[in-house]
Amino acid sequence: MEAVSFDAATARIFNRRPGGSRHLAYQDANGSICLWCHSDLARGGVAVSAGAVEWLDGMPGAHFIRLTNAKGGLDRVLAADQVPLGPVRSGYHGTYHIVDQRDLEVPDFSPVPF
Repeated sequence: MEAVSFDAATARIFNRRPGGSRHLAYQDANGSICLWCHSDLARGGVAVSAGAVEWLDGMPGAHFIRLTNAKGGLDRVLAADQVPLGPVRSGYHGTYHIVDQRDLEVPDFSPVPF
């Protein structure tokens, strides 16, 4: 059974440049891996290296991605398959996806009027 959350209390740095990226990868005591993607994009989103995502996909265990951007007040850890990766783009540091902070917001659960 795969982990449903990443245990940050037991996490240790596992890889300092996964997939040749500028991200960090941590592994917890359960063997789950979390890719930490930090960005300072003005609109609060996060640039996620496509190479790092590909590297993570090839690793065993449960996969998580931490998205942080101090400008947007963003600090979220999500299961990798729940991260709304935008289309692949090319830039100075290679190929990447943009995770728009607005795509991480979900509406409150409320009753549907009939």
